[in-house]
Amino acid sequence: MQKIAAELRHRELTQEIYNIGDEVAEYIEHLLQAIRDWDGELTVDCLAEFEEILADARRDSRRIIGELLGLRQALTSGLRSGVLSAAASRSSQLVEPELLDAASLEELFTFAEIDARTALVVEHLEEIVEWVLAQTDMVAHNLDAVSLPHLYARVGTHVTTAVDGWLTTVAQAYPAHARSMRGAHPPEFLAERARIDAIVARVAAKRARRGAAS
Repeated sequence: MQKIAAELRHRELTQEIYNIGDEVAEYIEHLLQAIRDWDGELTVDCLAEFEEILADARRDSRRIIGELLGLRQALTSGLRSGVLSAAASRSSQLVEPELLDAASLEELFTFAEIDARTALVVEHLEEIVEWVLAQTDMVAHNLDAVSLPHLYARVGTHVTTAVDGWLTTVAQAYPAHARSMRGAHPPEFLAERARIDAIVARVAAKRARRGAAS
């Protein structure tokens, strides 16, 4: 029975690794959607949210990996030896993206090519999303492959550098142009948040009516 409980807990924790990676990727996507819509104010807000999520990811992944290491040691010993270690051979990964900062954007594109700067930052953030998901998948199969807390620290550096670069060389440098471009690509996550807020409001109103009736 203890073996079964350990295996179930192992699966739960492995799923938590994927959940953390998905959440980090999701908040990077929020940033790229805000930048694609040329919304500097929303980008700043999304960056603050991303930094909070990343801090949680580093803390939670450290705890989860510690518990998983103990479980895997137990589950790959004795009669069941090799059952989990066979899955740990997975090694495919994407190459870590290069840093993209304000200086790089100014070197690559002139002031007349700020549309290209925006497009490149969006593309770069999409690359980072793929990298995060690939690295997360690799760690879920092999805990020794990459340190997740260190990975998320590097992800934070990549994302913050690119976003700050866009804010500096586009949104803050050419605010009138950025405002004129805003609205062409409304961020999808805002519509989803509005939908969820509406559902929560309806549920709260229904509970309030029931409470008043009783």
